[in-house]
Amino acid sequence: MQKGEFLPIRSPFLENMSAGDDLRSILQAAFERVDPINAVIDAMKNNPTFSEIKTGEKNARQSSRLFVWAMGKAAQTMAFGLKKALPGNITRGVAITKHADPALEKYLLPEIVSFEGDHPVPSERSARATRAALSVLGKLDPRDIVICLISGGGSALSIYPQEGITVQDYRQMTRLLLECGATIREINVLRQQVDRIKGGGLARLLQPARVISLILSDVVGDALDVIASGPTLPSQQTIADAHRIVHKYALEDKLPVPIQQLFREKMVQFAGQDHSISPDTRTDTDTILVGNNLLASRAAKERAQQLGFAAEIVTSTLQGEAREVGKRLAMHLKTAKRRVGGEKHCWIYGGETTVTIQGKGRGGRNQELALAAALELQGCQNVCLLSIATDGEDGPTDAAGAIVDGNTVDNGVKKGLDARQYLARNDAYAYFEKIGGLIKTGPSGTNVNDLIFLFSL
Repeated sequence: MQKGEFLPIRSPFLENMSAGDDLRSILQAAFERVDPINAVIDAMKNNPTFSEIKTGEKNARQSSRLFVWAMGKAAQTMAFGLKKALPGNITRGVAITKHADPALEKYLLPEIVSFEGDHPVPSERSARATRAALSVLGKLDPRDIVICLISGGGSALSIYPQEGITVQDYRQMTRLLLECGATIREINVLRQQVDRIKGGGLARLLQPARVISLILSDVVGDALDVIASGPTLPSQQTIADAHRIVHKYALEDKLPVPIQQLFREKMVQFAGQDHSISPDTRTDTDTILVGNNLLASRAAKERAQQLGFAAEIVTSTLQGEAREVGKRLAMHLKTAKRRVGGEKHCWIYGGETTVTIQGKGRGGRNQELALAAALELQGCQNVCLLSIATDGEDGPTDAAGAIVDGNTVDNGVKKGLDARQYLARNDAYAYFEKIGGLIKTGPSGTNVNDLIFLFSL
């Protein structure tokens, strides 16, 4: 597998526009920069920890066994990079992901076994995968090393509910949080309370082995204890924080009864204390951030400049309600277009928005953002907005995102479609499917939040 080879960018919209090849090239550059295979290999080359592992410089580690625990949407690609960098050194390992790639699976075997879970709502498969993975690793000793490869999506793909909490309870809690528009950070605070591998729990289960974590960030601001709910890092959040989130979204009486009971017990148990999850007292751990949204944004900026665009990164921490953010960005684009005239410009935003579900349509946050932007851009010429999820999956759809311009709404009108009605029922996918604008990549093998591009052409 070569860099970028796994990511075809399919969009009739791009193929039909004069600048389509340039926009496709900018996207490709961003994805390639956070290719997990190369990110892991680079970390192995540049971090002293790994030279010790490869050469056995520390006597205490010369007889170590090396294990792998990979979890998240980039689990297999990260494991690919690790095996390529440490050929013949891996004793055994696991990769828990959403879509197991047969070619990657074949390469990873026999040392690394792949399992599938479900995302964004966990399932019994997510629980079975975790139990099986723990069984594969087996009993560890103090000389063993476990390299944990952690990426976005791991929170749902790998679960190990606390005693008394069923998978169905876990699923219901997740659905409630997704539907009310809670951020990934807020969702993961609650997950840490109900799951035995979150909030440093995995590191405790792997004791007494040494744990090294390589993390690909899908969290705005790169809070390492939030990515995949921080399986190898102690949580900085408390049960009181979880309680505030429950109250914020009025979920007190909607959560499954066993989870309500668990939270009440923890509120009593940890009243006045700093921790609501057993603090991780391990000292033999290392954590390395190998990729994030900012790196992808920088690569996109460099490629845009090479193609003759005046390019800038506005932010890599964009958040908010998708439709409101889309409207705001479109207003900025119209204003900027008047300022720059006919010059080619590219404004880059990274982050992750949320959607409060109000209807029964189909779509994802990037498609909803784009549709809201299209309404604001109606009639504006020589501009476009592109919003895409870097994991290649925008919500429960096969699209990674969408691209719109000043004609998107009028094109719908010609087909008898009302863009506002589609937006009102959270049905952006159906709208773009009928008039064009969807961008499809398939699962990308990486996950570093979303990228939004504003173009003046």
